[in-house]
Amino acid sequence: METWIWIVIGVAAIALVTLWGYFHYRNKNAKLRQKGLKGEKKVAWILKKKCIGRPWKVINDIYLPLYDKTTQVDHILIGPFGVLAVETKNYAGQVYGSPSDKEWTHICGDEKHKFYNPMMQNKTHVDNIRYLFSKENIYNISIDSLVVFADKKLELYMPKNLPVIRINKLKKELRKSKYDKDNGVDVDKLYNALMNNRVTDQKLIKKHNKNVKKMAKMNR
Repeated sequence: METWIWIVIGVAAIALVTLWGYFHYRNKNAKLRQKGLKGEKKVAWILKKKCIGRPWKVINDIYLPLYDKTTQVDHILIGPFGVLAVETKNYAGQVYGSPSDKEWTHICGDEKHKFYNPMMQNKTHVDNIRYLFSKENIYNISIDSLVVFADKKLELYMPKNLPVIRINKLKKELRKSKYDKDNGVDVDKLYNALMNNRVTDQKLIKKHNKNVKKMAKMNR
């Protein structure tokens, strides 16, 4: 067979492998995104139900300005008690980590990958919310952080008493006495402060999501 034919076959084979890898990666990312959204919807539903009959408000999937970038917060619960920022993850299998680890480890079957410590991730959200409040002359607000894993069968291996729970513990968490306290918080004022500062520019949101995907790819 002529050499040029082998070259064509080789180039075609490389192109097919590259295309397969590209579409496989896109399909895998799409499935992970859908799984993540499903987990967020579960948590959002529990938070919404908890607000019924209470002077509480919940904001889901909000983009907020962070310096010259944006940050996305899964859920913000506001009540007379203060504010609760919730970061949702929807992993199956096992998760290992500690508060001081920059990255936590997720293992599912034969697959293993690292992901950014969600406690640190949510601390950034809390600090950002507090800064936005200060811009609106709102101070001395209690802002708590909570990480919720939406898969009930997930096994967590980390120190006890961390603000990290599985979704089946969320209702119990919200029944804690601290959420019944009235700290004189103006719920509508806090809600409006966040909504007025939210990022709505689709270009910035698209850029944020692109950076998140890039980081996720680097950790796999």
